[in-house]
Amino acid sequence: MGLNKLGPAAGGKKLPTREQLQRENERLKEKIKILEAQLEDTQLALCDVYEAMLTGGEL
Repeated sequence: MGLNKLGPAAGGKKLPTREQLQRENERLKEKIKILEAQLEDTQLALCDVYEAMLTGGEL
């Protein structure tokens, strides 16, 4: 029995190929790395603001 490339899960549309899924997966992994770095930068900036508030210092 072969794989059905059409179906209810795909809304009757053709399912993506393995190659397309792999490319999307790599693109999403790269986006995650970027977002993780941005989140870390935000957390560090918030730490700086918090420390400045505690010490009455300037940023």
